Amino acid sequence: MVLLRPWVESDIDQLVDACGDQATHRYIALPDPYTRADAEAYVARTRREWHDGARAAFAIVDADDPERVLGAINVAVFGGVGNSAYWVAPWARRTGVATRALRLLTGWAEGPLGLGVVLLEIREENAASRAVATAAGYHESGRIEATTATGKKGGLIYTRLASDR
Repeated sequence: MVLLRPWVESDIDQLVDACGDQATHRYIALPDPYTRADAEAYVARTRREWHDGARAAFAIVDADDPERVLGAINVAVFGGVGNSAYWVAPWARRTGVATRALRLLTGWAEGPLGLGVVLLEIREENAASRAVATAAGYHESGRIEATTATGKKGGLIYTRLASDR
């Protein structure tokens, strides 16, 4: 079982360890190397974005050990639409963490936040993330052809409508 909670300063070392993993860099634009200063800036930014209502970013943690970071998930809000993203720390991969976290986030986005749709942008070759999206009730809805900050091109759009519940 997992919980979603805001990022806190005591997460910084685990954040550095997780974001230093090169497999994480394959699909997410992160500074390389990922430093303590990067993690500190990220935690501070998550607080500002939460306060401004622009994005809600959560640490995915083990329900039995809420100090142990298993990954990250967020949702940026644009009117009635949310754009979500997630990653899982190397030590928690292939355990169902991302699927459980995405289900929790989606329920919160559709419920208390009142979003009508949540979308995910997933690189086509990221089979694990595509499987997570499908398992969490998302549907492949289209393709995006654009160069990202990492220089990687395109991806797939997965969506979940609040009416899909």
